Amino acid sequence: MLGAIRVLIAEDSKIISGMLNNILANHYRINVVSLVNNGIDAYKSIVSIKPDFVVIEIDLPLMGGIELLKLLKKENIQVNILVMTSLTKNKDLSSRALELGALDIIYKPRNVSIDFLKENVLNKIIAISKNNRENGLEFVPESNIDYKFNFLNKNTKKVIDESEKTEIDKFDDNVRIIPFNQKQVATAITKVLKFKFNTPKLVAIGISTGGPRALRIMLPSIPADFPLPILISQHIPKDFSSSLISSLQDICSIRIKEASLDEELMPSVVYISPGDKNMGIYMDSAGRLKIKFYPDTEKKFIYTPCVDYLFNTIDDVLTDKAIAIVMTGMGNDGTEGMIKLHDHNNLTIAQDRASSTVYGMPRSVIENKAVHLVLSLYDIAEFLIQYMRLKIR
Repeated sequence: MLGAIRVLIAEDSKIISGMLNNILANHYRINVVSLVNNGIDAYKSIVSIKPDFVVIEIDLPLMGGIELLKLLKKENIQVNILVMTSLTKNKDLSSRALELGALDIIYKPRNVSIDFLKENVLNKIIAISKNNRENGLEFVPESNIDYKFNFLNKNTKKVIDESEKTEIDKFDDNVRIIPFNQKQVATAITKVLKFKFNTPKLVAIGISTGGPRALRIMLPSIPADFPLPILISQHIPKDFSSSLISSLQDICSIRIKEASLDEELMPSVVYISPGDKNMGIYMDSAGRLKIKFYPDTEKKFIYTPCVDYLFNTIDDVLTDKAIAIVMTGMGNDGTEGMIKLHDHNNLTIAQDRASSTVYGMPRSVIENKAVHLVLSLYDIAEFLIQYMRLKIR
């Protein structure tokens, strides 16, 4: 099958494995090259068949999903991996899977349906493959950096295990260091200063598929004393937000917490929306910015947490004093709100295609001319740091 996306399924449930095989194999662009039910056979098949994508259950027998990911990373075997797990367990293992290179975590409900697998497995494989193909890549890389202009950001605090260090980690024995392209950051700073934006009061980020992995790359570079609050609307299930926050805090200097109703926004804090809430902001009678959630009894959004709702409330309250960023993700959530923020002279940024797991959300805001800057994932944090130094000096 010339040009087909070659997929390996590693799932010990015969029912789910059969459903996945039926859905994927019947898509004209996909060739299911192997079905296995344990981690050892999955590893052997990955080595021998070299699939484009692997869909694995995290609780595989003989060799679990985490052990398999560790082995693949140790042997530098590069493949696009989607990890499936139950919503009610394995939250810590899910975070660990992202650390070890999984592109995304798919949380299985109690009753897995064909529609669920189409939306969360098939559509993601097609979207990620499309993005890779447009970038001329076979898999989503750890870094797309021009090392001629490489500088190192050292704001993170976690010591990396010697056995798990990558080539990037080996630059420093004590901290994880994130490379960025100084030339591109400097060019971006020069460009935005010409717009003469007002000094922002917050940073808002909308992100979806590939988001946890992207946040693990970007947020560790933000210093503990970053002068603004950062609000993040990440499409995640209800039960995963606390695990995501915990795993991020382990490697970040800046404080990271789950947003709470009526909580006042403070500088040097990252607020992540609970997985079952649509987070926005309001200003109280004393002029303080606070968190609010869209009423559960009213209109339901397609996505939860909803990026558009966050951006729209920021536009209503601050008008022209925010930085809005749309990062990797499927669909177009955030486009409506980003257009308003852009038109009202807020600084708007999109993640570039090359560093996105899925380019859908960034592509949408770019095509709608709602973006002032397009930046690599690896340059966003350093841009924010340098830009705010200039705005508050």
